[in-house]
Amino acid sequence: MVIAGLSAFPASAASVPAAYAAKPFPQEVRLPNGFSPENLAIDQKKGLAYTGSLVDGSIERIDLKSGMVKPFAPSPGPHKLASGMDIDRFGRLWVTGGGGSVVPGVIASFRVYDTKSGALLADVTVPDAAYLNDVTVTRDAAWLTDSLRPSLVRVPIGDDGKIGVPEKVPLGGDWASSSAGFNANGIDATPDGRHLIVGQSDAADGHSAFYLVPTDTAGGAVDARRITLNGTMDAADGLQLTGRTLEVADPKGVVEIDLSRSLTHGRVLGTTTVPGAAWPSAAKSFGCRLYVVDANFGKNNSNVGNPAAEFKVVAIPFA
Repeated sequence: MVIAGLSAFPASAASVPAAYAAKPFPQEVRLPNGFSPENLAIDQKKGLAYTGSLVDGSIERIDLKSGMVKPFAPSPGPHKLASGMDIDRFGRLWVTGGGGSVVPGVIASFRVYDTKSGALLADVTVPDAAYLNDVTVTRDAAWLTDSLRPSLVRVPIGDDGKIGVPEKVPLGGDWASSSAGFNANGIDATPDGRHLIVGQSDAADGHSAFYLVPTDTAGGAVDARRITLNGTMDAADGLQLTGRTLEVADPKGVVEIDLSRSLTHGRVLGTTTVPGAAWPSAAKSFGCRLYVVDANFGKNNSNVGNPAAEFKVVAIPFA
């Protein structure tokens, strides 16, 4: 597949509003014991971050300037959790809700919140999904990864913000699912919304893999092209694309990958450790920092739901 028309994206980090540039922000933000976060979304204009619980789906809001943590949304009810998160151009928070194939009894669904009021705007079940893990939002759609299916879920977004009916988008081309564990996991979109980068935690060759996926679904299925790396990594989780730099969270820290102009090749540059973090699971940028979620899963996920377990968000430098 020939990739044409991809813009040369600037590699600089997102700018910080002037009001937030006066003094350093806290480097570590403590979350409530037992909260069990997995991902986060950052409102770049307001300097606010949101993170959700794998236990009950409740959501906390973090003021990155002060480090203050406040409840944003209560638990949506039984059989719901919060995994992936992103904010759309209408200022709405999208949250993926996992699924019963990994956590028995949990409903495969997604939710949408108004970030101004905290109101729940949509709570949609996706019956054909196994585990809705992460989400990225483009101008005209939200894209959700289903970690146990060889497919993505696309939710159309109208020009007026109307949320459409979710549709399954099978992954073809180079995509090869593995039965060893999680497949499609982290996801992010190019700034023009024409392509996605999708991380596969457990590829068939025993390592993590990354794919370039077009967002044109006119034919139903899409052909995923595996990104050729000059190195290897394992257990890839949440990811962020900034310019041609791909930041990937894994249990050892945040791995930096330098992608080619076509986004089809990459060089693994190294891993930045996250001070005090037991298990980094997601990293999102704000200004000159990456904010990393310490999911602190524990051995065999023993800390998920453990009321004594500690969780936090840690800031590390981001060029």
